[in-house]
Amino acid sequence: MQKIKNYSYVSLALAGVSVAVAIMSGFGENLQSLTLLFFSDPEHAGLTDIMSGQIWRLLTPMFIHFGAMHLLFNMLWLWDLGAVIENKKGPTFLMGFVLAVSAASNLVQYLFSQSPYFGGMSGVVYGLFAYVWIRGRYDASFSSGMRKATVHMMLAWFVLCWTGLLGPIANWAHTMGLLTGAAWAYLECRGQGWSLLPTFASSARQQNLQYFSTADILKAEAQRDWVKEQYLPEARSQFDTVEGKLKIIEAILQQKPLETRPQHEVQAIELVFADALVLGTGLKLATVDDDNQRMPVLIPAEPPLIIFQLVPASRLMDAVVNADLPGLYQTSLQKIAENLRSRVADK
Repeated sequence: MQKIKNYSYVSLALAGVSVAVAIMSGFGENLQSLTLLFFSDPEHAGLTDIMSGQIWRLLTPMFIHFGAMHLLFNMLWLWDLGAVIENKKGPTFLMGFVLAVSAASNLVQYLFSQSPYFGGMSGVVYGLFAYVWIRGRYDASFSSGMRKATVHMMLAWFVLCWTGLLGPIANWAHTMGLLTGAAWAYLECRGQGWSLLPTFASSARQQNLQYFSTADILKAEAQRDWVKEQYLPEARSQFDTVEGKLKIIEAILQQKPLETRPQHEVQAIELVFADALVLGTGLKLATVDDDNQRMPVLIPAEPPLIIFQLVPASRLMDAVVNADLPGLYQTSLQKIAENLRSRVADK
C-alpha cells in the first residue's frame, strides 16, 4: 500500500534553493548578487540574454524573494499544494509542471512589465492552486485537496494584488500561473474523458474504512429529512424513487446557488445523490476517516472492495445547469459497473 506523504520532495528541494538565495541576497536587498538570476541582465534589453543561451533565466526568478514574509507565504503554499500533486502524480510530473509554469509566468511578466526586477514563487503557487482546484472538480481523488474557503481566499488575494494596494507585485506572473495551471488540469481531464464521467475514485485506504456508526446514521437521516422536506407534503412519497431524488436535487440546486448554501445542505444533496446510486447499483454507505475528517463513501456489498467517493455537489450543480442530471446519474452507474468489472477481472 502506497504511503500518503504530507510533504513533497520536489517542494523541499525548491524551498531549499529559495531559502539559500534569500540568505545570499539579504532577501533581495543585494540586487548585484541576483544579476545572474534575474530574467534579464538589467543592462541588457529584451530577450537578448536568453536568446544567447542563458536559458536558466526563464526559471531562476522563482527563487528570488523580496522579504521574509514573501518567502514564507510562498513556501507554505508550495509545501501544501506540492504534496497534493506529488502524492497523486509523482515527483517527475510535479517538477515538470513547476518548470513549465515558472517559465511561462516569468516570460509573460517580463514581456508586459519590461523590467527584470521581479521574483518569487507566486506564479508557480497560483499554477499549483489552479491545477488542484480544477482537477478536484472532475476527479474526486483531488477534491479533498482544495476547500471552498481556500479557493475564495486565493482568488480574493489575486484580485487584491491587482488593485495596487499592496504595492508592486508581479501580477502578470500570477495571472499566467493561474491560467496555465487551470488549462493544464482541464485539458488533462478532457483527454481522459473525465469531463463526461462522474468523479469517482477507487481507494486502497481500507485501514480507514468503517461502517456507519449510530451517529453517522442519525446525521444521514437528518440530511435526508431536510431534502425530503423540500417537497410539498403530498408529494414526499416521490422521494423514495430514483427519479424523485434526482427531481428534488435539481429543484434545490435551481432555487439557490451552491456557493451560498451552508455545508450541511451541500452534504445533504451529495448524500441523496449517493442514495440514488445505492438504489441503482446495490452499493452501500460506509465512512472513511481521512485527515481527521469523516467522509461518507460507497462500497460494494460483496468483495472485491472498491471505495467510491461521493460525487461532489459542484458536479451535480454543473449537471443541473446543463440540464443533464439524469445523464450524470447514468454515467455514474456505468462508471461503477466498469470499476467493478475491472476489479473482478484483475482478481
